[in-house]
Amino acid sequence: MYTNRRIACIRIPVPTGDPAPGTEARAALAGALLAAAPRVIAVREYPCAFWADAAGMDLLGGDEAVARRLARAAEEAGFAARVGIADSCIAAAAATRERTHATRVVPRGRDAGYLLRRSLSLLPIDASLRGALYLLGLRTCGDLAALPPAEIELRLGDEGLRAWRLAQGRDERWPFRPPAPGTAEAEAEFEPPVDSAEPLRFVLPGLIASVTAQLATRQRIPARLRLTLRVPDAADDAREVRPARPTADPRVLADLCRRAVEATPLAGPLCGVRLVAEEDGVARADQLDAFAAPAPDPGALHAALLPVFARWGDGALSTAVRHGAHLPGEHAGWAAHGSAGIEAFTAASPAADPPVSGSGFRNVLPLCLRRLTNPVSLAVRQDAEGRPAGVDGAALANALPDGGMGTYPPRLWKTRAEGPERVSGGWWARAEAREYWRLESEEGWLGLVYRDAATGLWYLEGWFD
Repeated sequence: MYTNRRIACIRIPVPTGDPAPGTEARAALAGALLAAAPRVIAVREYPCAFWADAAGMDLLGGDEAVARRLARAAEEAGFAARVGIADSCIAAAAATRERTHATRVVPRGRDAGYLLRRSLSLLPIDASLRGALYLLGLRTCGDLAALPPAEIELRLGDEGLRAWRLAQGRDERWPFRPPAPGTAEAEAEFEPPVDSAEPLRFVLPGLIASVTAQLATRQRIPARLRLTLRVPDAADDAREVRPARPTADPRVLADLCRRAVEATPLAGPLCGVRLVAEEDGVARADQLDAFAAPAPDPGALHAALLPVFARWGDGALSTAVRHGAHLPGEHAGWAAHGSAGIEAFTAASPAADPPVSGSGFRNVLPLCLRRLTNPVSLAVRQDAEGRPAGVDGAALANALPDGGMGTYPPRLWKTRAEGPERVSGGWWARAEAREYWRLESEEGWLGLVYRDAATGLWYLEGWFD
């Protein structure tokens, strides 16, 4: 049995006749309460009440401080709440009935004494049993607790005996699962379940703040999180959240959690969410090292690149992959990495200056071939030796994607050519035989064209810059 437990009950008084807070308002309140307690669960069948795990808060000011933080969090969410903290659910719930106190803490081991003068209406028992107790002249928990248990069991059966135990503060209910030793976790439940993940945007910041605060007491920060989404009558849906480097940046963790939720649709209505720190790490100190080159901050990288991924997809961060084929179009390609590729950037150190091959070429950069996505048909005039002597590009510039290639000559122009370089192969897929030429216009524009051996047609492969 989980011992040394303390529980808080947060109740929002709603005047008779007024509607209870809606789903989004309750989700916002649960998210706000998570800033003061690691686990918050809605009280079943009571839409204006929550349970909060108040155990282990001695280093954070104790019960009184937790009760004040819970009340203040509810107030910031727009609700005037009453907070009760006790060893048992029944005593904590009773403490919220004191209208003269916004917060009430029942000292440890005093639940039975506190309940002596409380009304029997506080007990969560059947209406018929409650009526029977009233007929016996019992009005308070103390009246019921004073009776011999054997007589209660004889007259009222097991339900009567359970009510007798509750009246003594012996409440077996405990809405939270025992936390695993040494872990940092936070959870919230929705009662009733919500049909969409939209309320999570209110709850996730509170979960993240709670987990990072628990780790901060050990001077650690999250390295890998497990986000568990609970759906009624279905297995728990666990999803991994891994920042590029251990970070406590709430913006980064919230964005990663949101992407994890949106990655796959839920199997049904959402009744709870739980966030657990699977791994933790230490904050990086290399930014403080005056003798080491500063590396990119993972939080800043995430914050800068995640909006780019949201707009352009995972392909926004790609690296070139060399395949080694002879044809330029198959020689290399791009591999999309998505947000998982940010880690490589955080581990990178600033590149050193490129080696200089000769003192006379210090400021000379190597040319880069800019390949077109699809080669464009080109009209080429050949000389007597079959070399490209002129190019008719009257309509080519308009046909090129993304507005063309800048300084490409827009009309018939003469050219100097270097080549040919004959390439053939690919018989296992589609046989290719091409004759590649490098062209240079009088204005200095450099391009790569080829003549297809099968058709004799010329194509523009790309240009150099």
